[in-house]
Amino acid sequence: MIVGTRRWSQLVALAGAALSPMLVAGCSGGDAPSPTSSPTLSAPSQVPTAPTSGQDQRQAVEAAYTQFWPQTMHADDKPEDTWHDTVAAVATDPQLTTTLNAMRSQKQAGIKLYGDVTVRIVSVEVNGDTAKVVDCQDASRTGQADAKTGDRKTVGVPRDPATASLKRDTSDGRWKVAQVSFPGGTC
Repeated sequence: MIVGTRRWSQLVALAGAALSPMLVAGCSGGDAPSPTSSPTLSAPSQVPTAPTSGQDQRQAVEAAYTQFWPQTMHADDKPEDTWHDTVAAVATDPQLTTTLNAMRSQKQAGIKLYGDVTVRIVSVEVNGDTAKVVDCQDASRTGQADAKTGDRKTVGVPRDPATASLKRDTSDGRWKVAQVSFPGGTC
């Protein structure tokens, strides 16, 4: 089964049990130029001290949102029994469950994601232990590929609006993505 999508990131962020109906959409694909991978950001090895100033909070939210994409995009490069911990380092429910379900569906469908998203944060609003990020991400060097052959099936778009809500983890003070949505259109 080949599943197509206009935006690869919708697969990671939004797919659930009804994966196929959500993803059957037109997209460009084929001979897209080779992606240039940006370095994968990993979660800090030590638990950071919770930021106190508004600017520190904003920077912490931006860093958490930015780390979410490469961490979730490449989690399936590792054994399946490590997926939960890898994704849980940057996401919380409902996004954690949604992303893990999407990864399992992709694996069943023989799909592998390639490339990296380029985050272009437009705004960040922090309100206590919640935050909202508005992004105009570049997903033009990412997409879906056949897991066995590596043949590209889709390619993302260069100006893809995304909105994310984040929550601060009460146990360690770290920000995590709680939900990502794609309003459609361009930015």
